[in-house]
Amino acid sequence: MYASYRAVQWRHRDVARAGLPAWTGIPLTDACANDAYDALHTRHAGNVRDLVLRMRGFYFKNAQMLSTRDDFVPQQYLEWCKLTQDAAPTEMAPGEARAIVAAQLAAAGHPDAIAEWDEAPVGVASIGTVHRARLSAAYDSKDVVIKVQAPGVERKFQADIRTCIDFCRLAMPQHVPPLEEIQKQFLTEFDYREEAKNLEEVRANVLPRWSHRVDIPAPHRQLCTRTVLVMDRLPGVKLVDGVRARLAALAEVRGTTAEALEAEQRAKIESGELPLRGLAAEARATRRTNAYLAATDAVVRRPACFAHNYLNPMRWLSGEWRRREFVAAPRLVNMGEVLRTVLDVHADEIFNHGVFNGDPHPGNILLMPDGRLGLIDYGQVKRISRSVRRVYAKLTLAILAGDKAEVARLVQSAPPEGFGGQSKYNDPDVSYRLATFWNDRDTLDVTMGLNLQEFIDAMEAKDPVIKAPTDMVMIARVSMLLRGVANAFNVRLKVATQWREYAEEVLRETDPEYRHLSRRTLRGGGQIK
Repeated sequence: MYASYRAVQWRHRDVARAGLPAWTGIPLTDACANDAYDALHTRHAGNVRDLVLRMRGFYFKNAQMLSTRDDFVPQQYLEWCKLTQDAAPTEMAPGEARAIVAAQLAAAGHPDAIAEWDEAPVGVASIGTVHRARLSAAYDSKDVVIKVQAPGVERKFQADIRTCIDFCRLAMPQHVPPLEEIQKQFLTEFDYREEAKNLEEVRANVLPRWSHRVDIPAPHRQLCTRTVLVMDRLPGVKLVDGVRARLAALAEVRGTTAEALEAEQRAKIESGELPLRGLAAEARATRRTNAYLAATDAVVRRPACFAHNYLNPMRWLSGEWRRREFVAAPRLVNMGEVLRTVLDVHADEIFNHGVFNGDPHPGNILLMPDGRLGLIDYGQVKRISRSVRRVYAKLTLAILAGDKAEVARLVQSAPPEGFGGQSKYNDPDVSYRLATFWNDRDTLDVTMGLNLQEFIDAMEAKDPVIKAPTDMVMIARVSMLLRGVANAFNVRLKVATQWREYAEEVLRETDPEYRHLSRRTLRGGGQIK
């Protein structure tokens, strides 16, 4: 499969560069290459899906990340990748998860902890399943969710990622250094007792400042084992499900379907009629739409309902005695505000506490009934030192300033002055483009119009990576995932712009003379000097 894709790329890109004449039948035009790629996507997407769902583990994790990138993942792959966020089939037999929990809790001295158990999983993770349950009266009869690790999954996961690294070492060596860092981070996910500690630590860090906007489930530490995690159940629905439910309700009011509204939206995006919006513009546009819906309710729909109930003589003549109940039109989820909250919370985790969730994909974000967001799944928590936070703050401001030399210095200098990355030629343009791509944006000025694979290939050809800036890898993953969530809702994020004030707050304390530290006003009213 890899060879078939590379063959099309070779005929389209490399043969054309070599000047081979078209009459040979080997070079491919742009249109022919697109058709060839589309045929390969159709041929291989189903086989890749079946392999991912059978092998799970590391492949499942990558599918979750790709599921957020509507902007460059082919539709044939995207359709099933999105299912990996929380709706993939479980690999455990019926009753197996319950039996694991019963055995684990009995061994821990809590044999009667579970009073009720829902066999149907509410989520299927890359390494297990999540079930609703209720604790017994001795444990306050709390509603909980229980995360259960599938037997043998750790061994499979390690073998899978090792296979990927070995393959990349042969075919795509530029991917090896970051994969090795991701491997190290992912292997911390298999002890749920550590995830329970992560939940407690992140709750203590985040909720004092952000509890009015988010909630994070509290673990029941005495009931947690290496393969069983018990935590409070947060009310709400997954972000994507909540958005679709609101859209379906709005479609019903308008006399159409959610599918029709989504198709109309996609058509506008593809035609350019609805361009990608920035975060603030998206928030404003949604507020205007919701204000319009409220005004329509007040001046059109509510009076029409009143007139039908009390002023319509035909209602009495026809014998239609039942009053029509007025139901307000549902309001759209304000994705600009949702994304702003998620960006703020993760910036606080990274810059202020150095303890952050490295896996904020859409399946890990809930829309709660009280308007807050529920942030779940803290298996991949990364910890970074104060010096790393200082360097990342400088990198953020240097990217915003377009200072290629400074970005290259920060990426390649040895700790504690930099991230310790190494490349063959120390090319500042390559360092700048890669750092900007992973940590801020993937706009044309950065990628030169290339897709993800072509861009990474081009940077590797120009300046091969020797050592990845390892402490940056998981932060960059957060940036990529959050941008993917935004792109899925037609929002263009520039993460460094959104994180500027957090970076400046760090540098005010640690390096107030840094040259890219500007004088500007904080949202709270104070000044950064």
